[in-house]
Amino acid sequence: MRLIIIFFLFSSFVFGQKTYQKNLFENGNMNSKGWLENNLKTDFWVFYHKNGKLSKKGNFKNGKQNGFWEFYDISGNLQKHGLYKEGLKTGYWKTYNNNLLSEEGNYNRGKRADFWKFYYPNGKPSKTGRYKNGKATDYWKFYHKNGELEKDGEFKLGKFTSYWQFYNSNGQKISEGHFVNGKKQDWWLFYNKNEKINYKCQITNNKKNGYCLMYKNEKLTSVVKYSKGKKVKEWTDLKSFKKENKLSDLN
Repeated sequence: MRLIIIFFLFSSFVFGQKTYQKNLFENGNMNSKGWLENNLKTDFWVFYHKNGKLSKKGNFKNGKQNGFWEFYDISGNLQKHGLYKEGLKTGYWKTYNNNLLSEEGNYNRGKRADFWKFYYPNGKPSKTGRYKNGKATDYWKFYHKNGELEKDGEFKLGKFTSYWQFYNSNGQKISEGHFVNGKKQDWWLFYNKNEKINYKCQITNNKKNGYCLMYKNEKLTSVVKYSKGKKVKEWTDLKSFKKENKLSDLN
C-alpha cells in the first residue's frame, strides 16, 4: 500500500445498485476509478501512478481481479499482462522490462505452472523449464548471455536433483555430477579448458568429502583425501596409497 494514499477524495455517481467511484491522490491526480457493487469492486477499473501515468487496468468480480489485466511502470511502459480468475493469476502471462520481453509462461491458481521461458535484455533465452505448483520441476536449461548452454539438469520441488552438467561461455564442459535435495553429492567430474578431466572428487553436501583424484594429460598424478571440505592427506603414488587405503574406497 502506498502511504501517500491513506487520505484521498472521492466522488461517485449512483446507477441503480452500482456506484461509479473516483479516488484521488492528495495532489489532486487520479488514483483510481471504477464500479462498486455492494461496496465491492466490480467490472472495469483503472489505476494510476501518482505522476498521472497509467498503473494497471482490468476487471473485478465480487471484489477480486477477474479476466484480462495489464500493468504499467511509472514511465507508462507495459510491465506485464495476463488473466486472473477469482483474484489469482491463471493462464498465459508475459512480463516485460524496458519494453523487452523478460519472461513468459502459465499460471494455475496463482502459481507458476507448466513450461516457462526467461530472457536476457538482448533477447536471448536465459533459462527454460517447467513448474509445478510454483516450483521448478523436471528438466531445465540455463544459458549464458551469448546463447551458449550454461547448465542443464533436473529439478524436484524447486531444488537441483539428479545429474547436472555445467559449461563455460565457449560451450566447453567444466563440471558434471549429482545433486540430492539441492546439494552436490557423490562423485563429481571437473574438466580443464581442453575438456579433459582435471580432477574428480567425492562430495557430500557441497563439500569435498572423501577422495579427489588429480589428473594431468589424462594420467592420474595424485590422490587427495578431504574431510568436510578440509584437506587431510595427499598420496602421489599408488603404492603409498594402498598402504593406508583400499582401492574399493574409490568406487
